Amino acid sequence: MKLKLFSITLLAIMVAGCTLEPIPEPEKEMGKMVTITATISPETRVAYDDVNRKLAWETGDTLLLAGYDGTTYKGSEKYHRTSGNSFQGIEVPGATTYKAYYPGEKVTLDANGNVQLAGTFWQQTQSGNGTTAHLSKKLLLYDEEANPLSETFSLVMKNSIIRFDLTNVPQEVGELGEVVWTVETATGFFKSMILNVTGVTFSATNSSLTAFLAFDPTVMKIAANGKVSVTLCGSKWYQWSTTVAAGKTYTAGNRYKATVSSGWTELDLLINPLSYFAEHNMADTTGTFETGHDALGLYLFNWDDAMRYNTRPATLGGKDYYLPTIQEWRAIIPGNYTYVNFSGSGTRTLSDAAVTVGGESYTMSGTFDNTGNVVYATLTYTHQFYPTLYAIARYRTENMGARNANARMVIDMKLTATPYTIGEAESADWNSVGVVSRVVPAAGWRGSNGMLYRGTNGYYWSSMGYSDNHAWYMSFSSGSASSGISNSHKTYGFSVRLVSRE
Repeated sequence: MKLKLFSITLLAIMVAGCTLEPIPEPEKEMGKMVTITATISPETRVAYDDVNRKLAWETGDTLLLAGYDGTTYKGSEKYHRTSGNSFQGIEVPGATTYKAYYPGEKVTLDANGNVQLAGTFWQQTQSGNGTTAHLSKKLLLYDEEANPLSETFSLVMKNSIIRFDLTNVPQEVGELGEVVWTVETATGFFKSMILNVTGVTFSATNSSLTAFLAFDPTVMKIAANGKVSVTLCGSKWYQWSTTVAAGKTYTAGNRYKATVSSGWTELDLLINPLSYFAEHNMADTTGTFETGHDALGLYLFNWDDAMRYNTRPATLGGKDYYLPTIQEWRAIIPGNYTYVNFSGSGTRTLSDAAVTVGGESYTMSGTFDNTGNVVYATLTYTHQFYPTLYAIARYRTENMGARNANARMVIDMKLTATPYTIGEAESADWNSVGVVSRVVPAAGWRGSNGMLYRGTNGYYWSSMGYSDNHAWYMSFSSGSASSGISNSHKTYGFSVRLVSRE
């Protein structure tokens, strides 16, 4: 993906002389009505015009003026555009200087004058192809230098804009509902922005879209070797993705351009979360997978060696495999040992756990119960915009015992069309089509005193460091399994099971 950088000239608002008109005083002290003149240079415009990349005032525009007496915040008032370059509002009682914010009806300030934006602020809906009207109230313009009303206010743009030029879109997308832009901000961590779209249907005669999205550049940034994707959500879902070797940091006030003309791939929205994990452990640091499930501790790595797979992924079956984050482990094995507890009894309920599946952030909830030393679970994975996934899972240990070559934990998982009860999970046909299974050897760990717990415990690195010398891991024994409730010294030798995001 080529991201081209364009500058938008910063908005300068000139505030001239004031006309003071007395108004009656209600129950509290009110300031005087003030008319300010806000002039805009020909190079800048607030309704966005992408041809000239300019902004212009619109009917109904509002400024929020925050009043100060020295450094003390005294309150704020909204100034509404009346005509031309004129805005009218009330003086803030006791204020001698002001800061200015746009859009005044969207920006709020706390008791100390700090900017607050609603969680829904960045939600945007574009109507039709190539339109920009939806950007109007998403352009953040601030002048945070406190000035008297008689001086100039120079508003600086705090957001950025990205323009998507999308061509050769498969007609199977049909009526478009959303464009989803996702970036990998750090290894295994992703941020998405959604542009709702109306009035666009792809067909044999219409295969292109120009879309605009205002965004916060402090949130949307691409890590080195980070993944970027554009997903089109319609009758069917198609995605384009790439990796940006050098990463990308966006700058406030700039407009960027992203062009996609090929590489659209239909998404299978019902991929089993367990299927992202490789079938075997790693055998060495050159990218070779084991061919069996060895529990004799032959294939153990310190954390630094395990982390090589974040920059030099192992490839199998055309997919790149990486060291999983704790959030990816937790999509399979929860973070607390009380859930996958092989000697437990009674139903355990998991709520709203943050997990990652295929590089996407989900919230996982579930119910866990035992039949003997086998744990069954019903799981629900909720995404911000993808369809909810329902699954059942089964956890069990086999051949556990000191130095047993086949000591292991076995995990089975199957997607279901609707939520199952625990009883239905326990009585399910676990040999049916659609069941994904993974064998996880109990290879123990290697420390300064040699091998420990071979055949009785399994320890698996995650890519999440805890400190300079320690990192998080997944572990299991004959009693329980958990992800990331403890950390270990990076020099210890643990097993490595990689995960794919494809």
